[in-house]
Amino acid sequence: MKDVKIREVMKSPAITVFERDPFRMVEEKFRQKGIRHLPVVDENGSLVGLVTQRDLFRIAPPKITEEGSVYDPAALDTVILRYVMKKDPLALKPEDLFSEAVRTMAEHKYGCIPIVDDRRKVVGILTETDVLKFAAKHLFA
Repeated sequence: MKDVKIREVMKSPAITVFERDPFRMVEEKFRQKGIRHLPVVDENGSLVGLVTQRDLFRIAPPKITEEGSVYDPAALDTVILRYVMKKDPLALKPEDLFSEAVRTMAEHKYGCIPIVDDRRKVVGILTETDVLKFAAKHLFA
């Protein structure tokens, strides 16, 4: 397992959000896609930030509205994504070692690492869940 590359474990393509998208898009993607991490990209698809479900909960705790939805889209759109996201997050490349990614995630308590190409375009994402699934597959196979 020491020679495993990130590309063998990462999810690709990654679901992303544009830095100029209305913030309601973040909540919609989390809910509709069942994910907790979104790389934020510029108009060229290059990584500029990262927003997590924890960020969403911190700035806009869920509430039940009269319509039954958890979030009010108008209230979410008062939030500006580029002020909430973590700017210039650590990113790795598909050819980097999976073991290095796991060490980095554990050491820094990262829930994910965006995976980028040489131009910093997002090509995938490696999450804690991906790491656990990989470990379970190899430990219990």
